[in-house]
Amino acid sequence: MQTLKYKYRLYPTPDQVVRLNQIVGSNRYVWNHFLSEEQSQYAINQKFRFYNTNSKDLTTLKKTTDWLNDTPSTSLQQTLRYLETALKQSFKRANARKGFPKFKKKRNFEGSFTLAMVNAKNFRDGKFLMPKIGEIKVKLHRELPSDFSTCQVKRDGDRWFVVCTVSVKKTQLPKTGKEIGIDLNSKEHVTSDGVRYKVPKYLHENQVKIASLQRVLARAVKGSKNRKKAQFKLHKVHQRVQNQRLDYFHKLSKALVTEYDLIALEDLAVAQIQRSRGKVIADNGFGMLRSMILYKSELYGKSTVIIDRYFPSSQTCSGCGSVHKMPTNIRTYVCPDCGLVMDRDLNASINILRAGTARIGGNSGNAFGDSADYEEQMVVLGILAGVNEEGSYVL
Repeated sequence: MQTLKYKYRLYPTPDQVVRLNQIVGSNRYVWNHFLSEEQSQYAINQKFRFYNTNSKDLTTLKKTTDWLNDTPSTSLQQTLRYLETALKQSFKRANARKGFPKFKKKRNFEGSFTLAMVNAKNFRDGKFLMPKIGEIKVKLHRELPSDFSTCQVKRDGDRWFVVCTVSVKKTQLPKTGKEIGIDLNSKEHVTSDGVRYKVPKYLHENQVKIASLQRVLARAVKGSKNRKKAQFKLHKVHQRVQNQRLDYFHKLSKALVTEYDLIALEDLAVAQIQRSRGKVIADNGFGMLRSMILYKSELYGKSTVIIDRYFPSSQTCSGCGSVHKMPTNIRTYVCPDCGLVMDRDLNASINILRAGTARIGGNSGNAFGDSADYEEQMVVLGILAGVNEEGSYVL
């Protein structure tokens, strides 16, 4: 069994939308109130109150704040549990950055809360039965594979969703006997068998429209209705870009997992790269594609291996294994030792596949001998050439 999240679209009435927003606001209020209490307690004796104490005080708070009683009690309790988890991760976990979680702000187009003590029986006849609100129309585009005990209600712009965490039986897709290495790039993803998948630039394609809406937003008076309209239009554009990217990478990852039994990928430092090339990396979806391939490989009985991020795949000759410096502006790999001439990205993807098969003990397509010993093959591939003080391999 594998744990997945199933997301369904809700279609609340205008009155129900008002109630849902009130519940989001109540949970935000409870988070901020008890976070302030935790900070005050910590300032006195460097200790925390945590869930048990806060839960008792929540009962007292609800007596003096009547409108909290219109919110499902389990959602407020879950908010306190999340606060406890956030505090423990910040202060109790080893090597954690010490600091309190942030106070939640009121956001016009985002918000969520978690419901406990709900299950599949809350979905019936195309309706989702929600405590304190009643039946909300829901689009069940696929059946729930198992029961659940909690779910999350989320707002995204003018749309509402309910997200259920369920257990799904793993399915074994037919074996194809194919293995592949993928070199991820900003323009296209190149596979070791020569296939190139162009990366759609959804953010770039909408950049002119986004810039225009941002100018309108900048000119609008804060707090005005025109400003809220401009914010909403801008959010809708970003929402569409996100949905397009999700759709593309879901289809691509499923196609790759269906076609190949083994997929080898590089462990890219996405966060570090994004600091210098934010918009380009956001459009590429490196992390998104990798996570989708990983969970779908596990779900469908295939294998995915992640090789070392410092492995010099672009600088290693796929013909003889020699390593040479390769400036990024040179797109054709020419090996001075064996004379190999090959596209830079195709050469890298072949090396990635070989490094991946070596890591799992296989030798499919291994041109450097029949040994399945990973360390020995990595020496040949150049990965153990040496590491400098910055953590980069010395070539």
